[in-house]
Amino acid sequence: MKFYLLTITICLLSVFVRGQITSSTIEVVTVYSQNQKFFLKTVPYDDESPTLRGKTSVFRVGIQKPLYEFERGFDFLDYANNFVFLSQDGEIVFSVIGFDANEEIEGLRSITIYKRGKIVKSFTAIEITGCKLEKERCNLIYNGDSLIEKQKVMSKTEMFLDDFACFFSDDTVYLTDSKKNTHIFDFNDVSVFKTDSFDNLFESLRQKAKTTKRLEKSYPSPSFVNFPKLKASKNTTESLADFVGMKPYYLYKETDKQFRGYSFEISVNILRDGSLEIESDDINEDLPREKILEFFKTNKFDTSKIPSVFPKWHVGEKVFFLRKANDDVSREERKIQIVEEREKYSQRLIAESLDGVIIPKNLVECFIELDKILSEVDKNEFKALPKRDDMIKYHFGLGMWMRNNWGLWGGSRLQKYFSDRKISHPDDMSAVILFYYHDWLNGRKETWKDWEKNPK
Repeated sequence: MKFYLLTITICLLSVFVRGQITSSTIEVVTVYSQNQKFFLKTVPYDDESPTLRGKTSVFRVGIQKPLYEFERGFDFLDYANNFVFLSQDGEIVFSVIGFDANEEIEGLRSITIYKRGKIVKSFTAIEITGCKLEKERCNLIYNGDSLIEKQKVMSKTEMFLDDFACFFSDDTVYLTDSKKNTHIFDFNDVSVFKTDSFDNLFESLRQKAKTTKRLEKSYPSPSFVNFPKLKASKNTTESLADFVGMKPYYLYKETDKQFRGYSFEISVNILRDGSLEIESDDINEDLPREKILEFFKTNKFDTSKIPSVFPKWHVGEKVFFLRKANDDVSREERKIQIVEEREKYSQRLIAESLDGVIIPKNLVECFIELDKILSEVDKNEFKALPKRDDMIKYHFGLGMWMRNNWGLWGGSRLQKYFSDRKISHPDDMSAVILFYYHDWLNGRKETWKDWEKNPK
């Protein structure tokens, strides 16, 4: 099995930050049934994985009109341990999300089984593997990369699993997890599955293993750093501001800092004709919401970046900034806002919790809170690292969670604790916590006091 990650942002502790794959190229994929009498064509509507956006059409070979279609794209097949299989009669589509499935959302669970485009059964990774996440690390799909990283010689069984940890044969899916248990899904009864040790099944699996025929065609991923322009080539923000009777607010423009800015976020899909589907918005009562939505619903936008194969594309979540049209009014609003912000910041610096999360007031309280929220397997993994500096590998996992949730960016009593000790950047704050937490876990429970006396 090949395991390619294109552009990937993950954390080593999935309890804190979900991972997501994005790519500069997008693939329209055709997957055949093993008798090659049927095939599906799946067209994504975004460059993210996992995602529900897209459309899948199932065809009988030689007939142009699809047998059926359903709104769901399947992407990053094989690259991220994601798989899609089509039954011999074209009726069943079997989807596996091997990396970062969202078990709370129907369609994005680890395994989803469709019959003629309707979900008939789904399974979470825990339901399949029986993994106890608080005590062990385990993955839905076996991956031998760790063996390669440790420069160990792969056995013939591991070489087999590198290619066939998940495969399809005679309307049966065989999936081997990281604990080397093989789970068998028979399309004649998709509601249940059988499990046996891979070692017990290896010889029979080797005889059955087949590669599913799949064709891929790549396209450049449309990139929208900014919201698409109007079809008339007009700037969207300026046109929107004019439409709702406001002015654009330029966040990084020095002269605009005297004014109060208002912001909102909107998530849209842009259709081939330039019209929009609005997925969500957070336009609050301080802005003319209905007027803003009218602007997006009635205008047409530039689709020149989107390859014609995609009937629509997810532009993503975009933020707009506006201000009142009257400069004097906007200045007065800013003065009031500054007072409110100072008061809010002062309250944050003494708050025991923010957004429902307890805020530690010093290093030792950080360790006590981490002991509560981390699983046994997490703590054992940290503890096993040879030296405290190795904790830097969790900078974008646990470190990011602390920076975002303990107010190290927006102000908190923990931020003040570090600032009082001349530690000003949140990255440095989280690093100190991580390093001395390693000491704490390894029985050196007083070293943090040395740092507190002489922070550096």
